[in-house]
Amino acid sequence: MKWKTHTSITRAISKSLNLPKDLEKALSQGVIDPDKYPDKVLRVGRRGRIYTATASHHDPDIGMIMKHIWNARLSYLNGDNIQAMKSLGRALHYIQDKSVSKGFLGLSHDTREEDVSFQTIPEDAIKKGIDIAVCSPHYVKKIIKNTKPRKNIYEIMNQACMYSAAIAKAVIGERTPSNELVENFKSAKERYCKKIIPIAIGTFGIFLIVSFFMQNFLYVILGILAGYITQRLDFKYHHLKEEAKWFGIK
Repeated sequence: MKWKTHTSITRAISKSLNLPKDLEKALSQGVIDPDKYPDKVLRVGRRGRIYTATASHHDPDIGMIMKHIWNARLSYLNGDNIQAMKSLGRALHYIQDKSVSKGFLGLSHDTREEDVSFQTIPEDAIKKGIDIAVCSPHYVKKIIKNTKPRKNIYEIMNQACMYSAAIAKAVIGERTPSNELVENFKSAKERYCKKIIPIAIGTFGIFLIVSFFMQNFLYVILGILAGYITQRLDFKYHHLKEEAKWFGIK
């Protein structure tokens, strides 16, 4: 998208969220920063070589977007609202660009972005995004995954506005977790520490013993991998851990 489209969307969201002028300015600055100061990502070449490349704006890595989302959320929890808006803006840039289809060989991309830039901001889409928002990192990740490239200029603008508003509201939503989340995480963490971790350590220990008798270091590597996988299989704990982190709970 063009800068004026990015900033128009973020200003409309800022207005709907009643953000003060300084935060609106920071959000508007953040949303164009990826074009001014591109993100870098690691890629693996055909020959297995790792190299640094400029992040794609129309097919971005979810992990990279979530990095900015987490920076925004944690800055918000720590009271650094300016930095929160800048990081949030960077994340929203990719959501908005991702909404625009590049078309066949990218031939229609520039024309489509030009057409979108003349569209009126759909206030109803922004309102809907705010209304459906859930203060959760898993919800944000779901929205990112659901963002698809659109060819129709009305669909592009509607999706970009609704999803951007939903993510913005999720990031600057409630600061205090529900009692249910606190209790569920406490219970899951206790089970993880008392049951899952000992099983993971025991699994590694078995491979370590086998490695000693077989005189093969490969079993040590397999043991580390098996232990790691064992503890990662506690999906409930890791899900709740991320939800708790969203509210600053460790």
